[in-house]
Amino acid sequence: MASGLLERNQIHKREDVLDLITRTDEKQTPFTSRIKKGRTPFNTLMQWTVDAYDTPQFGGVVDGTDVSTFENHAENRAKLSTYLQSHRRTAKVSPLSQEVSNVAGLKGGEMSEAIAKKLEEIGRDIEMTCLSDQEHQLDDGAENPYLGRALGIWVRDTTNIAGQTSLEVPEAYRPSAAQIVTSAVGSITEDDFQSILQAIYDQTGMSGSYALIAGSDLRRQVTDMTRFEQFASTNTPKSSRSFNYDGSGTRVDNTVSVYHGDYGTIEVISSNFIGGNPSAATFAPDKGRGYLLDMSKIELASQKNPTVKSLPDLGGGERAYIEARCALRVLNPIGLGQFNSSLT
Repeated sequence: MASGLLERNQIHKREDVLDLITRTDEKQTPFTSRIKKGRTPFNTLMQWTVDAYDTPQFGGVVDGTDVSTFENHAENRAKLSTYLQSHRRTAKVSPLSQEVSNVAGLKGGEMSEAIAKKLEEIGRDIEMTCLSDQEHQLDDGAENPYLGRALGIWVRDTTNIAGQTSLEVPEAYRPSAAQIVTSAVGSITEDDFQSILQAIYDQTGMSGSYALIAGSDLRRQVTDMTRFEQFASTNTPKSSRSFNYDGSGTRVDNTVSVYHGDYGTIEVISSNFIGGNPSAATFAPDKGRGYLLDMSKIELASQKNPTVKSLPDLGGGERAYIEARCALRVLNPIGLGQFNSSLT
């Protein structure tokens, strides 16, 4: 008995393809979005001066004594330095890919899509570099380009200064040991936050606003500081937390975005691009890392914002590169702090 046409036997059915591309990666760049923009560099080596007041002194002046000795008001001056670094991404699309193929979700063709994507990626490159453990490097004209110093190396006390292999920060302008928390992220407590704020105050006299750029594990630990433990009948500690609740609402808020301490206020900001190791084959965030930053003491100096440069088509298709040149200037690292268990 004939069954007629069945769906499974149909020939040349059209594919059902949505005319869109869904991005599965929505990671943001909170650090470079917040940092102030510095003066445009005009040399690959950038330098700036730091200074400090003398310590207060006791004593008086005997009446009638002439002035015979003089102070050097510039004796505490020192120099900080960094290099300008170039960042580059590239794109190439073959003639058939650009001129013939009709790919779902592309409104302006493959080359437009490539450039838009590479512009986003170079911004992430800069964010990741600034928040990494990258150290200065001098261009040797062969394999090694100029590299700027990242926050993981800028914010080092004297004990951990070995990470600074060139253009070392003078001792008088380094953070104190109390400004570097090396505890495992699960052991960090509110006392660590109070202590690091106090240490910065003791060094600089500043009690103000800070940004904590934090990996996801450290971000969670900040919220978990609101918990306390009590013992049940089995003598096993149980984690508990107290909430403000109006008795009629249906929502419980459980997050800490701003922490007020005795010596400052900290805004907690999550980052997916923190703590990268330049010697690793691929980037992996250090989720327990955090940088406590006075944002007025750091700036991103751009000599060239991300710019698209088209290259000649030599027959193989449209080509272009996207390039940016910038440097992270830490104007005075003595007022910054770091959470980094790998420094133990």
